[in-house]
Amino acid sequence: MSRYESFRRSGFQKSNMKRLLASITGSAKISMPMTIVVSGIAKIFVGELVETARTVMTERKETGPIRPCHIREAYRRLKLEGKIPKRSVPRLFR
Repeated sequence: MSRYESFRRSGFQKSNMKRLLASITGSAKISMPMTIVVSGIAKIFVGELVETARTVMTERKETGPIRPCHIREAYRRLKLEGKIPKRSVPRLFR
């Protein structure tokens, strides 16, 4: 229950999200509703990632904090389920 309450109270800073959107789109004009929508989507994504990482931990019978290996496995599983979109533009550097 405390984890759920923490999730409800948490969020991304609007200024950071606005800066991120400006760098992605290349436009200096980012509306506040757009910032709020993208922040909400990011929060849902992080929640899904953490929930899947917790599932990975219980399957491996591990306890304690979530480690990077759990997050990587959770990301891999979400990608296999099709919950993470494929890149539309190829990477420049590897």
